[in-house]
Amino acid sequence: MTTLQTVPTSFVSINGLRIAYRRFGAGSPLPLVYVNHLRGSMDTLDPLLFNSIAKGREVIVYDSAGIGHSEGTVPDSISEMADVVVNLLATLDIPKADFIGFSMGGGIVQYLGYTYPQLVNKLILAGTQPGIGEGVTLPPREVLESAGANIEEPPTEDGMMYLFFNSSETSLSLGHAWWKRIHERNIEGEPRKAYLTGTGTQSQLAAIFKFTTDTRNFDLLAEIKAPVLVTNGHTDIMSPTANSFVLQQKLPNAQLHLYADAGHGHLFQVPELYGKQIELFLNN
Repeated sequence: MTTLQTVPTSFVSINGLRIAYRRFGAGSPLPLVYVNHLRGSMDTLDPLLFNSIAKGREVIVYDSAGIGHSEGTVPDSISEMADVVVNLLATLDIPKADFIGFSMGGGIVQYLGYTYPQLVNKLILAGTQPGIGEGVTLPPREVLESAGANIEEPPTEDGMMYLFFNSSETSLSLGHAWWKRIHERNIEGEPRKAYLTGTGTQSQLAAIFKFTTDTRNFDLLAEIKAPVLVTNGHTDIMSPTANSFVLQQKLPNAQLHLYADAGHGHLFQVPELYGKQIELFLNN
């Protein structure tokens, strides 16, 4: 089976821009589309997680406009980011899919859920939060400052350990193993396109701010009729874990799963277990 490390990069034209995507995995009635986090590209994805998922279903990952292998300018709104994935699926002639959104990607997936319900079968919201509303907690100031610091340079390993993993020895050990895995893809003639830097990062931060401070996005959660799996680590400092409970309570048809001794990057800390959790949710 083709893996995340070996699948060729394909391209489609969307509004005159060359948008990159990768499609691999076992045949399934519906693909699972992954929507990425702040600064992330396809070349920073965890192969152990996605190869685990791909054993049971088709997976589609992509670089949004202005990121990684894709052309264009990074949008500064969640709605424009959502339009990229909607147009990608339309171009690929995919009328309906399952979606997993991590962190910023979770905001995009929420938007898809209440704006394009006809496109959505099931949703997975990992380490994310809704717009401001009753019970919603913002990250501590020092975490926001860390996430937005040194945007002209790629994130460091130590920086990602702080933001994505718990402070325990066990969690950090698994985090360092993840950091090694995300460097495994090495395709001849295809330069690695790692984390987003510069003005594109500023645009993403602006999009996150506008989405989370718009109280309408909190109220619109009630319009998402698709089944939803909400996941997070026990101690998420980027999208505080309490917000995952708020999401589960506000969504009409949602379940919640929290991972012990884990933080924001819980899905990368236990990738094979997380893949099994996804499969159980999507198949039932």
